[in-house]
Amino acid sequence: MRFYKATRFLFPSSLRLRMFTICFIGTHIPLLAFAAWQFSTGKTDWPDLGIVLAATLIGTVFTLFGIDGLLAPVRAATQAVQSLEREQAEALEAVSDGDMLTELLAGVTRASEATKVRVAALDMAAHRDPLTGLLNRRGFLARVESAGDGTIALIDLDKFKSVNDSFGHEVGDAILQDFAAFLARGVRKADCVGRWGGEEFAVFFPATEEGEAAGILQRLCRRLGNGLIERPDGAPMTCSGGIVALDGEPLQLAMARADAALYAAKRSGRNQLRVGDRHILAD
Repeated sequence: MRFYKATRFLFPSSLRLRMFTICFIGTHIPLLAFAAWQFSTGKTDWPDLGIVLAATLIGTVFTLFGIDGLLAPVRAATQAVQSLEREQAEALEAVSDGDMLTELLAGVTRASEATKVRVAALDMAAHRDPLTGLLNRRGFLARVESAGDGTIALIDLDKFKSVNDSFGHEVGDAILQDFAAFLARGVRKADCVGRWGGEEFAVFFPATEEGEAAGILQRLCRRLGNGLIERPDGAPMTCSGGIVALDGEPLQLAMARADAALYAAKRSGRNQLRVGDRHILAD
């Protein structure tokens, strides 16, 4: 690498010409030494010198063509990487004054960075809900499974199907987005919010008891019921929820208990929260 850097002054932007120059000099050293020896002794043998000169030139041409052929895979790899980069919006700025190997190394670096960006984008797509920007079910479960004990809540917008049926899915999507933003802002920074599916949302309160989590959600549900988010006909959107503690049990079991509490709230008239396995009313 030191020799590579030390020879950049010859042809800074062309590795091929740099290699040709070094090979040309290297193959002519015997000829120059032979000619210098003959001149210094005063016994110049022009026929012998001509033969050596012709042989050196033929060897030089062969060497240059051979090197050029050996560089063909490098050129192909460089072109392939550059072609790949043209399809990557996150690629770094191209190297403007680099030689072939510099371009290849820079291209590999850019491709690597772009690959990281794509992997991150795919990971986000796999764990984020595209409509609301919240974690989707997979992302929520992955986050909660590594978080330890706390409290789980499932929250469902009341009579949301009638919104889609009466006013269309665009209106329904806008309400979902507004509610998702409202819920994410209303909980604490340490809390985890996700879209469980449809009009149903999940919240995880780490290291939090049922009563404390219920108090947080109760305030949010009251604000919602006071008309924070309205249907096009002016009726306020409301929500129902089920809240259960997560105490070292399998997460799926806790989600099932939260779901049971949620539907107990639905059956009891909606616009309320139910807490714990006994579905203690917290509205």
